Amino acid sequence: MSVRRLFAGVSTAAVVTASLAVAAPALADPPAGYSPASSDVIGVGSDTSEFALNYLADGNNGVPGWNASNPANKLVSWNATGTSTIPLPSGSATRPNGSGAGKTTLYGGTNNAGNTDIDFARSSSPLNAAEKQAGLQAFPFAKDSLALATAQTSNAPAAISPAQMVQIYSGAVTNWSQLGGAPGVIAPKIPQSGSGTRSFFVAQLQAANNGNPVALAGTVSEVQEHDPSQIQNDPNAVAPFSIGRNAVNGSPLRIEGGFLADRALYNVVRQSDVAKPEILAIFGDSGFICSAAAKPLITAAGFEQLLPKTQGGVCGVPTQDPTTNLATQQIATTTTVAGTSAAAGALTVTATVASGSSVANGLVSFFLDGAATPTGTPVPLTGGKATKALTGLSAGGHTVVAKYTPSTNSVFLPSQSSATAVTVAASTPAPPVVVKAKTVLKETYKTSYAKGATVKGKVKVTESAAGAATGKVVVKRGTKTVGKGTVKNGVVTITLKKLAKGRNKLVASYAGDAAFAASKLKFTITIKG
Repeated sequence: MSVRRLFAGVSTAAVVTASLAVAAPALADPPAGYSPASSDVIGVGSDTSEFALNYLADGNNGVPGWNASNPANKLVSWNATGTSTIPLPSGSATRPNGSGAGKTTLYGGTNNAGNTDIDFARSSSPLNAAEKQAGLQAFPFAKDSLALATAQTSNAPAAISPAQMVQIYSGAVTNWSQLGGAPGVIAPKIPQSGSGTRSFFVAQLQAANNGNPVALAGTVSEVQEHDPSQIQNDPNAVAPFSIGRNAVNGSPLRIEGGFLADRALYNVVRQSDVAKPEILAIFGDSGFICSAAAKPLITAAGFEQLLPKTQGGVCGVPTQDPTTNLATQQIATTTTVAGTSAAAGALTVTATVASGSSVANGLVSFFLDGAATPTGTPVPLTGGKATKALTGLSAGGHTVVAKYTPSTNSVFLPSQSSATAVTVAASTPAPPVVVKAKTVLKETYKTSYAKGATVKGKVKVTESAAGAATGKVVVKRGTKTVGKGTVKNGVVTITLKKLAKGRNKLVASYAGDAAFAASKLKFTITIKG
């Protein structure tokens, strides 16, 4: 419930603008003397999301929060920093500073017995092994982006790659000039121990170092997370910083290019509380924080509300694992369709569902010629495409429409194609049967020739129909060709070679042409000698 209006008169859209010029006053705790009731839902923890929870509790810039209509179970969110103690229904307690400290109050830990007055912990990092073992459950609700931040006037280059980030925090490079910046001894900062931003950033360092842990250099100093005061006046300072928090602070820092990591923000509860009505009413997937009414309050705090479960998101779905589904808006799709016809009465239609860099899932239905019902059963998308074979169609022009229906609780939006013209092939008539005229061969060779004599004669193609045969005649002795020639005006003159001594049994073959059939003639020639 600890809320103070951050920007009176500043619109929600302006709050999240990276170039916001107005500096934000510090958020304050509830007025002195305020003590929460045992029926309230009380939280502590992360500095990152304290603005968001304050807005969600008491509203912002005219947008009402949870407490406007729920006096019996108020949402109370104590900031990460402030007085050393905070009042609670059973007395007072040391103020937890950061995600880790907040979560420890839920189950206890080293030098901390836990506190049953605390109902939830704000967290900018997923649960660690000890927190999972303690049975904590995290409700994701918003997406934040972590980057490196420097002073507006800085010796740092305009972009710092993940590999260069590892060099900075390991001490491998110590001067901005080594990275293409102006000369200046690098002053790397990291959030205080127990900070969720710190644990998330350390994991990012390890990922950028090929999965190997990065030992922090002695030059790395601890600062309060998301406090720009130790960075904005130092041209050599650099620190991991929430882009949303920087914007809501009035953008006092310069966000470096290069390294960028998206993360979920959580509200963490005990396993024994995860199904309580007052918890689900605020944090659950059908609760206030995941509702449309809460979206402008989350946006005003510099973050993006995660999509609810009904739209393919995970807002308000309790988990012990890091949230990887950071969808904050449903993905628009565009559907197109085309058809090909390779046989009479058949049509193959293919729908393509484009959805940017993502691959849509779901079903596609095809509609022919403006029909109200689909042609056949819907087809599942595979790799963004769906294909269906249709038969029994009339030849000629048709129209086809493809309608894409996303899977249940999908992040994708439905779409349909325009009515697209297609043509179905007609039956192809059988080619006419050509009856060729018969032919008979006659030859004019002598029955015998002396050895060495030229064996020359004619083969005549006699036709049974008008016209003159064309084509070729080949004369063979067995399998060996001994002569050939081209028919002209029904006759071909062929000189036979390589005939053997004695009787040569020969076969003259006419190949035929378009009008005349093939035929053969057997004859014998004797070579004397």
